[in-house]
Amino acid sequence: MTEQIAEHYERVAATYNDHWTYDPDYVRQLAHAMSDALRLTRSDAIADIGCGTGLYTRHIADDVRPTRPVLCVDPVSAMLDQLPRSPSLQPLHASAEDLASGRVALPESAPLDAMIIKESIHHMTDRRGTLDGLVRLLSRHGRILVVMLPKAIHHPLFRAAHERFGELQPDPADIQEIVSAAGLRASVSQRTFHVAIERERYVRMLEARYMSVLGEFSDEELQEGIAQFRRSYRDTPVLRFEDHFAFVKGWVPGRPPA
Repeated sequence: MTEQIAEHYERVAATYNDHWTYDPDYVRQLAHAMSDALRLTRSDAIADIGCGTGLYTRHIADDVRPTRPVLCVDPVSAMLDQLPRSPSLQPLHASAEDLASGRVALPESAPLDAMIIKESIHHMTDRRGTLDGLVRLLSRHGRILVVMLPKAIHHPLFRAAHERFGELQPDPADIQEIVSAAGLRASVSQRTFHVAIERERYVRMLEARYMSVLGEFSDEELQEGIAQFRRSYRDTPVLRFEDHFAFVKGWVPGRPPA
């Protein structure tokens, strides 16, 4: 994660959940889809790498009710400060690279059974090296799930934001290849979630730079983009779009795929 991106998340941490929730059903559905994809069980040692505020992690913990707390890993302390106090969640101030390299050790010596990397793979500068290191932390029953947006998204952004997103976002097929090269069996599948949100609320989310790609623009550029957005959607009081995710799964050979 670059210093610019870290500063972005420091700024938005206090209001992050308000901007990313869309609605409670969306969060619950996506969290359940991740739990289901990994076939999480109560006995699994689980880590959410790049968990942010734990918006989804807390729902996963409620779904699974693990016997050990879910490890919530994030490099931005302001995001971890938003984690709810819960015996089911254990914060760890570290980056994915910290864990992969061994600069920060797991709190327990036992390996991880399941690892979630949701919408943070694009922040890793050395994806191959980092994923290779993270895979070494998995148990013999280990599996990993990388949840990511495709290179082209249908969010109602402005043109420059769509173009910049496409430049920054890796291809899910490339991530699948990296996971496979790290020694896991790998697959990629698609999940779609429907979003309906009032236009003016969405404008406030854009103003708050709710997606990290919006942090790529100056205040003036962002306002120009929002003006373009308003012109495009002036007759649409409620925005409706589909949120498509790629689920890149990896599992230790010999274990059935999730």
